[in-house]
Amino acid sequence: MKRGIRILIWIVAIIGLLLLIGAFLPGSVTVSRSTSIKAPASTVYGVLTDLTTYDAWMPWNQIDTNMKKTFGPLTKGKGAWYSWSSENWKVGEGKLEISAVVPNQSITTDLVFGGSDEINKAEWKLEPDGNETKTTWTMHAHFGHNPISRWFGLFAESMIAPDFEKGLAQLKQKIETGELRLPEPKMMVETIKTAPLQVLTILDTAAVQSDIGPVLQKAYGEIGELINKDQLTFTSAPLAWFYSNSAPYVLEAAIPVNKAPSTTSGRIKYKTVPAENAVVVHFYGPYEETKLAYAKIQDWLKANNKKAKGAPYDVYMDDPTTKKSMYEVRTDIIQPFE
Repeated sequence: MKRGIRILIWIVAIIGLLLLIGAFLPGSVTVSRSTSIKAPASTVYGVLTDLTTYDAWMPWNQIDTNMKKTFGPLTKGKGAWYSWSSENWKVGEGKLEISAVVPNQSITTDLVFGGSDEINKAEWKLEPDGNETKTTWTMHAHFGHNPISRWFGLFAESMIAPDFEKGLAQLKQKIETGELRLPEPKMMVETIKTAPLQVLTILDTAAVQSDIGPVLQKAYGEIGELINKDQLTFTSAPLAWFYSNSAPYVLEAAIPVNKAPSTTSGRIKYKTVPAENAVVVHFYGPYEETKLAYAKIQDWLKANNKKAKGAPYDVYMDDPTTKKSMYEVRTDIIQPFE
């Protein structure tokens, strides 16, 4: 009996000692690996800032092919994010977000794992070198004040570095072979006679481009509540007018309905839109690339000696969650003309 107590005391003492030592171990670790890719920095940057490419080269995304993933309103550039969840303990759940970019030079991502509030920063540095781009992937992992987590930090280099090397090798191979060449958005231009609309709208602003999606979602939610309350009917896809093409973005979210509500209050307004002659670009691609469609509209107006009438507006024809790729998602950009 006494021997058993002594063993138990020793076990407790050893655990206590390990915890005490763990409290003084480093609370963070930095892991970094590099490779050279035979491609311009702009090409590498384009792939790394497009989250839809990550399954093709990110080793952690390849552990569980049944991993559930949810993308934010943006899939490319600053503010783009996706969250994931998996029943595989090696994958777990978490969120990755592009938090900062310097075009063709660097990308910073914030990585948060489920059950932790610690933000782990990862950085990509791109350095042109002749016809190649030196690509450096660095992660700063934080373990907080948990002494057990700090013990794991001692092995972080040996655990993370092989995945970095595998990810860089896959990135290099798939960029150099053209497998990760980003698709170009598809655009088709035609002239139409728009249908008259009755719409409920909310005028708002977005400080930066990444705020546009959340601002629109909030507005559509508020309008949707009024539609349900008054038992109105959606008559076509939601749309949005854009009154500025640079930050801060002034926009007006709208949902077409079958009739005017009994009353409106707060931010929601009701208005009618007459039938008009317009040029429309049927755009298939990420929302953040619609600037290409706006440029095509300007080219069409100039080539056909037409003058724009009022602000252009986007009509969101497809739900992105029902498509395999954002390059299958259709947005109609409509510009009435005189």
